[in-house]
Amino acid sequence: MIGQPARRREDLRFLTGRGRYVSDLPLEHAAHVAVVRSPHAHARIVSVDAGTARAQPGVLGVFSLADLPELRGALPPPVVPGVAVKPYRQSALADGVVRFSGEAVAVVVATDSYAATDGAVAVGVEYEPLLATVDPEAALEAGAQLVHADWGTNVAATLTLEMGDFETALRRAAIVVTRRVRCARLTALPLEPRTAAARWDRATASLHVWSSTQMPYGVRQRIAEALGLAPEAVRVTAPDVGGGFGTKGPVYPEELIVATLARRLGRPVCWTDTRSASFFSTTHAGDQLHTATLALAGDGRILGLADDFLIDAGAYLPRGAVVAGVTATHLVGLYRVPAFRCRGRVVVTHKVPSAPYRGAGRPQATFVAERLMDIAAGELGLDPADLRRRNLIDAAEMPFDRGLLYRDGMPMVHDSGDYPTLLEKALESAGHRTFRARQAAARREGRLLGLGIAAYNEATGIGPHEGATVGVESDGRVRVIVGAPCQGQGHETTLAQVCAHRLGVGLECVAVTGGDTGRFPASAGTYASRVAVIVGSAVAQAADVVRDKARRVAARALECDADDIVIADGRAHVKGAPDRGLGLAALAALAQHPDVVRSLGEPGLAATRYVSPESVTWASGVHVATVEVDRETGAVSVLAYHAVHDAGHEINPLIVAGQTQGGAVQGIGAALGEEIVYDASGQVLTGTLMDYALPRADSVPAIEVASYDSPSPLNPLGLKGTGEGSAVPGPAAIANAVADALGAGAPEITEVPIRARLLARRS
Repeated sequence: MIGQPARRREDLRFLTGRGRYVSDLPLEHAAHVAVVRSPHAHARIVSVDAGTARAQPGVLGVFSLADLPELRGALPPPVVPGVAVKPYRQSALADGVVRFSGEAVAVVVATDSYAATDGAVAVGVEYEPLLATVDPEAALEAGAQLVHADWGTNVAATLTLEMGDFETALRRAAIVVTRRVRCARLTALPLEPRTAAARWDRATASLHVWSSTQMPYGVRQRIAEALGLAPEAVRVTAPDVGGGFGTKGPVYPEELIVATLARRLGRPVCWTDTRSASFFSTTHAGDQLHTATLALAGDGRILGLADDFLIDAGAYLPRGAVVAGVTATHLVGLYRVPAFRCRGRVVVTHKVPSAPYRGAGRPQATFVAERLMDIAAGELGLDPADLRRRNLIDAAEMPFDRGLLYRDGMPMVHDSGDYPTLLEKALESAGHRTFRARQAAARREGRLLGLGIAAYNEATGIGPHEGATVGVESDGRVRVIVGAPCQGQGHETTLAQVCAHRLGVGLECVAVTGGDTGRFPASAGTYASRVAVIVGSAVAQAADVVRDKARRVAARALECDADDIVIADGRAHVKGAPDRGLGLAALAALAQHPDVVRSLGEPGLAATRYVSPESVTWASGVHVATVEVDRETGAVSVLAYHAVHDAGHEINPLIVAGQTQGGAVQGIGAALGEEIVYDASGQVLTGTLMDYALPRADSVPAIEVASYDSPSPLNPLGLKGTGEGSAVPGPAAIANAVADALGAGAPEITEVPIRARLLARRS
């Protein structure tokens, strides 16, 4: 069952409109919340006048922080290993000062969403505007306006990494390439905007919260802390979640607000973001500025790499400084880098807070390294593919110790892989051998074609831990319960495949449930390409225990040794005598008998297992983009896109291919159009889909996907994560392809998204 391209079981539900989203909940008499947001990036709140709003039809109440003191300081930055951030405590409603345009100042509760929205418009807030810090470099200057005055600086965190002797590498180098590289600010726009609902049960003094979150257990923790409740008195459920991409990972003010109001009002309360408001209310990402240096010998061997980068974090750090650690450790990519030196600084500004978004710092690191590789290849007179061939770590060198610590504090060791083979497979798929002839022929016709390569790796399956319960129900069906929620990755299919394979039942007999703190005790959540590796391994272990229990129960009933019991197709039988056996339903019933319970140590055929990995597994890949640049307009058309990846031993190749194609599309968007733009006063200028240029279906080519199976030795299934890696190399591959199309003498491309008008003016 593992390794089979089974169709996603959940898709029928989604395609026929039977998804179970937060907004579909049948919460009778639910009140609706609308949020009053600051129009200023930085201002003091002088007063909040709620009188007119309270008089509006349907309005049940208007609340600021003074009315909901539980929310004061309720959102401190999370403790994330690797990089400590300066302490602060964000309030779920602004505490006297707003620090970004869009920060929540007050909320209106009404009988329906329309009345709540009208009420929010009627709330009068008087502000005293203050100077805003928008540029991260200016934020470092003496006298810059401080985002958090008590810090005395706008630097929230600093990370340094060093390995080898970079100064010696510079002295020995024949070629030194130094460039200033910028990656724009982005946001994810999942089909389902963020939404939350809560219901207070007076009889049990408990709260049930539903949220479109990737981390329900984190939401539970923050709500319990804010409201002074025991964690077990708060249940958080993430039902079907219509996309997340990392931006549904942080705990948001609105989740605490609806929970607080539900208890305060004694009735269900719900809130749903709008598409336009999400540009100001949901975290941004990216926004990095690098000054990087690559030192090479005359034959093209890398001698050293150095980088000094800034991350514009916005006003708060809802996921800490995790992206800085990810960016720094992924700069070295798939290459031998004998000397490495890096400093990363996380800077706060008066912008929407930033948090991880699919790739979480890896697209930026890969863009920096892979652009420097192509620029260096040009200076050395080498084909970019040849320069990579000379520097890729070979399969015989695995496991490869980087001599650095990863962000989890463990040694950074690439566990398995064949990077040269990935490159050759990608080049062959893209027709690299004949491309130069095709490119020359196109130039004679006045067309500018280019081919770009980008190699990447991704640390996947990070801890701390995840678990799973596998149990046989009375009808013989198998239930898998996990804590990690799903936002479209296909958990209901892949985890069922693991269970079916290890337990010896049909895929149709296994049901998977996740994302509910009331059904499973502990989980960190769904992020960092970790579910297949950690949860999948926990499912396998739990299924193995259940299988062993079933064999022991069957052996007692069939009067034979447990080693002689075979479980297949949902049935236990004696080896060599398939007619002499029992189905799982009968075994589950027998497992309730007192004598069997005494033998097993507990009733039923069920087991819970947790997996806590020592460190990460390293997935990898090579993407190749073929583009055409219009000489007159500078418009870039992506003609072909080829991706080869190593996700270890894939549970479901069909789902992995889909993940790869989706990630490649996001990479194309980041390369050619997507950017959150601010003006000098801290106002978002790209706050609608008319301005924020998502890739469209007619701008995306067929994305050809191939895989190379290099199983990880770090888990029994040989798995590596694959949720984010495919979004990583796209900007670099496309930028390299555009540079190749423009040819020698053209201005270098050192930032994304790529501006068509700049290409047109110079091509």
